[in-house]
Amino acid sequence: MIGNPVMSSSSMIVSPRVYYPNGLPHLPLKPRTRRHSVARAASPSSQPEGKKSPLTVVLDVPRNIWRRTLKPLGDFGFGKRSVWEGGVGLFLISGATLLALSWAWLRGFQMRAKFRKYQTVFELSQASGICTGTPVRIRGVTVGTVIRVNPSLKNIEAVAEIEDDKIIIPRNSLVEVNQSGLLMETMIDITPKDPIPEPSVGPLHQECGKEGLIVCDREKIKGEQGVSLDELVGIFTRMGRDVEEIGVANVFSLAERAVSVIEDAKPLLRK
Repeated sequence: MIGNPVMSSSSMIVSPRVYYPNGLPHLPLKPRTRRHSVARAASPSSQPEGKKSPLTVVLDVPRNIWRRTLKPLGDFGFGKRSVWEGGVGLFLISGATLLALSWAWLRGFQMRAKFRKYQTVFELSQASGICTGTPVRIRGVTVGTVIRVNPSLKNIEAVAEIEDDKIIIPRNSLVEVNQSGLLMETMIDITPKDPIPEPSVGPLHQECGKEGLIVCDREKIKGEQGVSLDELVGIFTRMGRDVEEIGVANVFSLAERAVSVIEDAKPLLRK
């Protein structure tokens, strides 16, 4: 086209060419042909889209049921996309549910245990080391603890809480305050005496006081001092003071005289 600048109009129409500024020819693009979709002939057995055959409806029932079953399960992590998120949610929900059930069970157990406890007041002449937390035992078995000590000029009142209303304290029981062991642990020991009563009601019942067989709730029972290491130490202390006043030498001389008298009395004892 550059060598022959004069061209006919018919040649321009048949093969039009476009030249870039660099002088290279550019061919025209071929027109795109549309792909025609092949229409399938409708078979005689096909039916309109809005209507379904009875067999199709019957087969769709289990499919719909399965789909509706999997839909709520997908919310809890049983789907393909929400396994991780649903698993975390299921773990949190189950953990919160278990925590709530455990808390409710513990509260119910505490409430039942609280309603089954009752209190007993022990009247003593001396405290003998009784304080809050001192165990209360029946035949060596711990059944309660002291929760409060009320001192007065007349006596000492130790308020104890018994763990279960099925544990009864007969009124004829021997109540002693004992100190046992090298650490001098103070304990309140209860020893029931024969005959053992058989009450028809418990200590928390309203008719407990009318029978008069056991110690009822918040009633008093007198106790006495039993084994006391403090008292034992006091006795030996007084003996040591008396020996010190007499004199150690005189004490040994008295012991020698007692031995000689026993030796002289042996023949008489043999005869």
